[in-house]
Amino acid sequence: MPDNVVRATSSVGWLLLIVGIVIGVGIAIFQWAIAPDVSLSIKLLVGAIYLGMAFLLVSVLRQRLIDRKTDKYKDVEI
Repeated sequence: MPDNVVRATSSVGWLLLIVGIVIGVGIAIFQWAIAPDVSLSIKLLVGAIYLGMAFLLVSVLRQRLIDRKTDKYKDVEI
């Protein structure tokens, strides 16, 4: 297969995977948020933990993307 076809199918696969995960997680969060048997304090505590983890993940990804531009070892092959 040509290289551009492999890249295109890989990109579509990653996109579908990410969209599916985001939709699934969104539905799960919505269902959990409206559950009447979980107290508000527990919802806020768990929400704060996951939101903190999400902010840390985004900050690490952002920093890696910034550092990638000037990484002197990015073209080194092992």
